[in-house]
Amino acid sequence: RILPDIKVVSKDTVTCTHVFRPWDFENYKLEKVPVGNIARQMPMISSLIAHRYFLQPPEESKNESALKLILLRGQKYEFLPAYYRHLAPGKRTTVTEKLCSLGNTSWVTMEEIRDHSTNDLMARCVIQRVNVDATTRRPEPLPDWLKERYSYLTSSMPRPPTVQSFDVPQNPEVFRYSEVVAPRATDSYHHTNQSSYIWYGMDCATLGARSNAYSVIRGDIDKYDLKMLEVLYQKESLEGDVLDVESWEDQNSPDTLRFQIKKGDENITQLTMQFYLPTV
Repeated sequence: RILPDIKVVSKDTVTCTHVFRPWDFENYKLEKVPVGNIARQMPMISSLIAHRYFLQPPEESKNESALKLILLRGQKYEFLPAYYRHLAPGKRTTVTEKLCSLGNTSWVTMEEIRDHSTNDLMARCVIQRVNVDATTRRPEPLPDWLKERYSYLTSSMPRPPTVQSFDVPQNPEVFRYSEVVAPRATDSYHHTNQSSYIWYGMDCATLGARSNAYSVIRGDIDKYDLKMLEVLYQKESLEGDVLDVESWEDQNSPDTLRFQIKKGDENITQLTMQFYLPTV
């Protein structure tokens, strides 16, 4: 089974187990799972659970309007110290998926990964998804049966903070990196995969650190464990597009880097990465 040991806790909460495999890790030392891998796995698990439980229409509504195309609007990841302390091949974790809020066209879920044996929180992810029309790519209202099922989670209820856009400061010291969207970075419709933008940001940060473009994050970026990652998807890009990645150090937090990915003059994706700084 893709998701073993699934347990329905309540109408809006499901748990399952997830085991990290050796091939998830980035090198023979088996020390870290690349953030791009995590950013692909967590939304995939979240989507599988959602389609199997949260978004499954009732029998009497099988012929009513269903979700047509689901796009990610934003993702926020937190990596706790236990993530780096406990993570190893074969590590058994407990994944909790919770539907937190429901709006007119979008909804928010929270996913937590905990050490199965200690219950230590290792990572948390908040994802906002939008129901859109497959042709116009414009937001579409969620079906009535879904709103009725989770009426207690409507937009009037408080929800976890979602990713918001940030302003680019005037005249920042910017490090630039360009990338051509390769076929392997796209889906079956030739649109750039969401996780690919995270790889582009990490590549830019890696080269910027080597070039001493930042005051604190310098040299080998592997020295710095990722603490927080935010991704805001603004527009889509396609296979063959040339994307320019601009990065700069946050003016108030030197442990934080900001990224604006552009296609020409169009803003495509914004990212924020905050790192743990090594202690002496």
